[in-house]
Amino acid sequence: GAFFQTAADINNGSAAEASYAFLWLPRGADNSMPTQSSTFTLAAGASVRYENVLEEVFNAEPDVAGALAVLSNTANLDIMSRTYDVSQADTVGTFGQAVPGIYSDDLIMQGETERIIFMSENDALRANLGCVNGVNDSVRIIIDLYDDEGALLETRNMDLGPWSNDQFNQIFGAYSPVNGYADVRANKAGAAYYCYGSVLDNLTSDPTSILPQ
Repeated sequence: GAFFQTAADINNGSAAEASYAFLWLPRGADNSMPTQSSTFTLAAGASVRYENVLEEVFNAEPDVAGALAVLSNTANLDIMSRTYDVSQADTVGTFGQAVPGIYSDDLIMQGETERIIFMSENDALRANLGCVNGVNDSVRIIIDLYDDEGALLETRNMDLGPWSNDQFNQIFGAYSPVNGYADVRANKAGAAYYCYGSVLDNLTSDPTSILPQ
């Protein structure tokens, strides 16, 4: 019953005007030739907010999911997004899930293992895990699931096409009730990607972000 939309905020932290453009990367698609937006400009020290970035920038219809990349002539843009459940906002109200912009230098590389903690699956909470491919090549991401005692529950693979992304919903669902964590890694040469956890309140669908460590 949840229906989410995403707001995005961009701040120019440089001393000069900045230019930038968005790339729309639909979930599960081969995005080797992604859709690029118009180029925008932002004065030094200025901010801009897109209340519904997919609709405002790409005229996207409801019921789409994916990721956004930002191309810019400066490394001094600060980016934050907020994805929230608008179907509940009138009666319950939720603040939503904040995800910062991830610089390319902060992507997870081949041979590195990152851990996503604070994952729970029970009557009150559900946990999703998503990943975004940061290169124009396919990649297999290996996801090891553990319970809170460190016992390996399962290993799953997420196969992503170029610049693609995907999400496993209720990834610990088969083991409920459980608190646990996930380790993510990729063995392919040149792999560069990012993964996140999303834990949601089952009553309100209010999500919180769990970034890798």
